[in-house]
Amino acid sequence: AASNASCTSVRTAVNATVNATPTVTGTAGSRCDAGTVTLSASATAGTISWYANASGGSVLGTGTSFTTPSISSTTTYYAESVNGTCTSVRIPVIATVNTTPTITSTTGATICGQGGGTLSATASAGTIYWYSLASGGSAFATGTSIPVSGGSYTYYVEASTGSCTSARVPVTYTYIPTPTITLAGSASRCGAGSVTLTTAADSGTISWYAAATGGS
Repeated sequence: AASNASCTSVRTAVNATVNATPTVTGTAGSRCDAGTVTLSASATAGTISWYANASGGSVLGTGTSFTTPSISSTTTYYAESVNGTCTSVRIPVIATVNTTPTITSTTGATICGQGGGTLSATASAGTIYWYSLASGGSAFATGTSIPVSGGSYTYYVEASTGSCTSARVPVTYTYIPTPTITLAGSASRCGAGSVTLTTAADSGTISWYAAATGGS
């Protein structure tokens, strides 16, 4: 109110506004290989703005979620909230880019006759998983190698770093049974000349020699 001698004005209300300084909580995001990542944040009050810098810089977006431009490496963004004239501290929110591993080499096995062998694989990173299917199913083993035996078959390997998984690669085990000569027929002739001998085997190609071992 204002007074002039004995005259006093009507009182006028004047508000004193107290704005709470907001606080911000962020949620990181991740992806495999290059691309966009969606980050999120919440604030106790005000409007959230996103920045590429811990201080200064231009606003990249507003709201509780922010989709980054395409990035190929892990990048930190920052979120702050403005409530009237009060601004929160900027907090870092990390967009993580993980590299998908690859199977870099495989070694199959070919076994003749009885016994077994070992299949092996190496990866650029992560844990190697072994499957009996080209897709789907559950891994039956982990590690860089597994023992094999029995008949021929193909297994499949993939590498995983947790959130990123490689394509599956086939690794083959081939079993070749040892052939058996099933028929060895003798022959004869009268006088000098050639003699035709016959034989048979349960598999493979038959070769003839002049000696019981070695030779051509």
